[in-house]
Amino acid sequence: MDVLRVAGTRKVAAISMFTALAVATDYAMLPLANVKLMDSIVFVSALAFGLEVGVSVGALTWLVYGEINPLGPDGGVLLLVLVGSETIYAFLGCLVRRSLDQDQVGFPTRSLLWGSLGLIGAFVYDLITNVAPGLLAGMSPGQAVFLLVPGAPFMVAHEVSDFVFFAIVAPLLYGAIRVVLRRQMGVVTGRPHLLDSKP
Repeated sequence: MDVLRVAGTRKVAAISMFTALAVATDYAMLPLANVKLMDSIVFVSALAFGLEVGVSVGALTWLVYGEINPLGPDGGVLLLVLVGSETIYAFLGCLVRRSLDQDQVGFPTRSLLWGSLGLIGAFVYDLITNVAPGLLAGMSPGQAVFLLVPGAPFMVAHEVSDFVFFAIVAPLLYGAIRVVLRRQMGVVTGRPHLLDSKP
């Protein structure tokens, strides 16, 4: 099989590019509550370049978007919760990266699989980020879980949109990255879905 190797300097460039894309789309989609491309971008960055890149993209995106936000900043411990929760998508991307040969999976199957992972990731993310503020405010776990009720419509919007974006946008973005890197760097022997500097 083929693999595209990416040097450390290209990983830095990838972090910068993906972070800029995530932040830009966050601001562009600001009117759509809890509908963001950021999660699928973090997922693809980890899938294509590894966990380090994915975690970095998620953290840097939230550090910018969480602090410079027209709706108000998310500072302190809450920002750390948001940053930490976003890494869920990086770990999902790394899981796919290590477990599946993407060239052996057809587009419909890949879309359904990735969409399902986006849905699961969004559910876990929403569970953490909706309950954590209550716990940080001194609520009991039972009281904090009750916060899921008023947040339910926003959770549904997030989870459904993540399913759609992971099923459609993520495979297209990942495919585009592979095409560009193949043209820039040439192809060497290895696994086709790994785009890092390791053999």
